[in-house]
Amino acid sequence: MSPAEREARATEVALTTEFRAAIDDARERIAAVLEPACPTAAFLAALRHEVQRAIEDPSTVPYPELADAEAYWEATVKPQSRSLRDNVAAIVEWLEQRIITTMEVAETDLKSLVDTAAADPGPDPAALRALVGQEVEVRCLELHHQMAEVLGVLPSESPIGAARAAAEEAIRATATADVEGLKEAYLRDAGGDEAHQRFAAQQWSETFADRVAHRHSMLAAQPPWRHQEFALVGYERARAEIDRIVEETTARLQAPLRELQPLLVARFDAAVTADA
Repeated sequence: MSPAEREARATEVALTTEFRAAIDDARERIAAVLEPACPTAAFLAALRHEVQRAIEDPSTVPYPELADAEAYWEATVKPQSRSLRDNVAAIVEWLEQRIITTMEVAETDLKSLVDTAAADPGPDPAALRALVGQEVEVRCLELHHQMAEVLGVLPSESPIGAARAAAEEAIRATATADVEGLKEAYLRDAGGDEAHQRFAAQQWSETFADRVAHRHSMLAAQPPWRHQEFALVGYERARAEIDRIVEETTARLQAPLRELQPLLVARFDAAVTADA
């Protein structure tokens, strides 16, 4: 390996190290913003309890006005969702600028590689051109794959998925218990002899799932369950917007690489032609 090749390799390793450090730094900073804000099953249960207390006795809670779901959305969920989006967007912007600086060094290194080759094309410039083109292609592909790692700066979405599953389980359990509590009254109202009671019990069994689904929809539309849904939706919307920001940033970072390879080959051609 020539001194120039060793220097180029050292520069490539240093750039990769810097890139990894930037990604790791951004990942940690983003996690510090998103993870504490993600609703959990425990948080949702506490929220339901607090809202129920506010409904039953407003004097026992510090913000009784938040028993209204729309007020809770406007005063708490909506501002937090906006804050999450803005804070993470600022981190992603910082990461983008740090990567752009790294990319500028990588581009300079590639230009140096091309210029060094063009300065001494040897007896077969076409063959050297092909080798330079291959090297540039490999390096650009590596950089493209590195840029794709930006997509991995966000934490896993499994916690919000687990929270939503827990929320669904809680509301369904309540809806099921509420419906089951009506069975005795249903059979009593059905009246009749033993045969009629058996028929009524069968009807109850056949319509049970529909009754639970109906009760589920009723609960979901009212406190404290509506508060629970707002908390989940607020975080999910912020996360969706953050996902979009990260995807757009990644695409923006990768876009120049598509043009870099032909530009560098053209630089080689221009240098060789000028020296001919």
